[in-house]
Formats: sequence, structure tokens, C-alpha cells
Amino acid sequence: MTRSPIRFAGSLAALLLLSTAPALAQDKAIGFAIPNLASSFWISAVYGAEQEAKAAGVTLVKLNAGGDANSSQQIAQIQDLAQRGVAAIIVGATNGDAVRAVVEQAVGRGIPVVGISSPPNSDRLSATVSADHYDMGRLQARCLAQAIGGKGEVAMMAGPTGQAWSDLRAKGFRETLAKEAPGVTVVAESRLADNRNAALTTAEDWTQRFPDLKGVYAATDDMAAGVVAAMKAAGRMPAVRVSASNFSPTAQQLLKDRELACTSIQQVVAQGRAAFTQALAAAAKKPVEAKVVLPALLVTSDTLGEVDLSSVVAPADYRP
Repeated sequence: MTRSPIRFAGSLAALLLLSTAPALAQDKAIGFAIPNLASSFWISAVYGAEQEAKAAGVTLVKLNAGGDANSSQQIAQIQDLAQRGVAAIIVGATNGDAVRAVVEQAVGRGIPVVGISSPPNSDRLSATVSADHYDMGRLQARCLAQAIGGKGEVAMMAGPTGQAWSDLRAKGFRETLAKEAPGVTVVAESRLADNRNAALTTAEDWTQRFPDLKGVYAATDDMAAGVVAAMKAAGRMPAVRVSASNFSPTAQQLLKDRELACTSIQQVVAQGRAAFTQALAAAAKKPVEAKVVLPALLVTSDTLGEVDLSSVVAPADYRP
């Protein structure tokens, strides 16, 4: 079968990396404030950033907030990075509003900040890097509607509130259903953190409350795994179809087992690479791409073997 590679769109970013690396003093480091390294997404993003950091000979200082609810921890970590005098900071925000003030304090001290995936809600960022999250939700809506025959009840495991990626995916899903699949009705929406166990508990409740449920949208693969576990335990699989996003190793296995209808895919490793490259350029006072958006794709069990994973997900044995 011909393999269709998912290509990293930042060719300009690669050129920037080559031109800016020598301009950054070797004793300088770039910080990466990460919401949750228990998440497969952030593991892959860090992997991409570390690849570029090693190539540039620059230290990447990683600080993990330990969960999307830990905004106070992340605020303290961003303050710490600023006090260390790092050359730039990459931020995946626990909550975009909550970290805005501390991010702008860092910028005020002359430290450029790059947002990735869930950026701080500030107009003072040097650059933002993300997937097309709205399109990821749109692709899921089309897939799930087709999987359930264009009509029936679905529920949404929509992900944490206050994060741009989860809000945009949910919006793309709802609006696409309304336009293209009016026979599909959303009967419940949960805004939990990106957590498999929490998704499992909520989905267990849904199996009791919604006996006619035909499908579940999950904002991430980890949440989808919780949903699948709950539906299997209740004997509701394969009658209930599940869609997901992110294409982690978890999703790859679920697709192999045909327990997911599909997953909308973002180039997570490539986002980490691009965020580091933009941070490096900003630190060296070189031109940056203010907004880097990497396209979304859809993967099903039948197309799984066609995907080049090098820009999508970290190797299974990688540990940050």
C-alpha cells in the first residue's frame, strides 16, 4: 500500500532554525510550560520540541503543571522560568485566561512567549502554533454522523473548559452536525479535564441515562478510551460508535481493534517542532510566523496503515 506522509508545513520555520541557532548564546535556554505530561498529546509535543532543541544545541527546560486544573502551579512555573532568565518561553496553557497576567509579565521583561495548542489569551505573544481544531471537530461530526446512519442521539465528551482547542473542536462538531446532519441530536455534553478515568465515570452514567445513545464524540483519544471501556462494560459496543482526536498510541490500538469509528488527527510532533523554532527565532530577534496552523486529517481503521507517524506522535518508547 502506498504510504501518504503527513508533511510538516513549516518550511520557513526550518530555515529560521538554521539561521537563528548560532545567534542564541549557548548558556541560554528556552522554557516549556506544559499543562500535563500524563497526556499523550503533550508527550508528543515535547518530543518535537526536544528534537529541534537538540539540533540547535539549545537546552529545553520543561516544567509540568501536572493537570489542566493546576493553573496556580503553572503560573508559579512561568514565573520561575522568567526569573531564570530563559531566552523564550513556550506555553501550553492550563487555562488561557488564568495565565495571561504572568505571561504578559514575562513579555514585559523582554522574554518572548510562544503559545502552543492552548495558548495564553494574550495579544502579546510572539507566535501561536496549533492544529486546525475547528476542522478536527468538523471531521469528527461527519465521521460520526455517517457511522450512525445520519440520525440518532449522540453525547459529547468535549474536554476542559477555558482551553481554546477543546472549545474550537466542540464548536466545529456542533455546528457541522447542525448544518450537515440535522437528524443527529446532542443529548449531553461534559466539559471534563482530559482524563480517561473521569471520562469512564461519566460514560458509565450515560449508559444508564441514554438507552438510545448511538454515538459519542470524544475531544481526545484518552477520553475516548474511557468511553470505550464504559460502553464495552455495559454491553453497548459496537452499537454505540465513538470518535476521537489526536492519534496517540491509544487511538492507534483502538483503531486496530475497530473500537473507534475514526480519529481526527493533528500533527502534534510537528507542533512541538514549530513552537520551538518560533521561540528560537523570537529569542534571536529574527522574524517569526505569528500564526502557524497545521492542517487536520481523518484516520479510520481502513486508512491506519497509510499514515506517516513521524510528525504526528512520539515513538512509543519515548519518555520526556
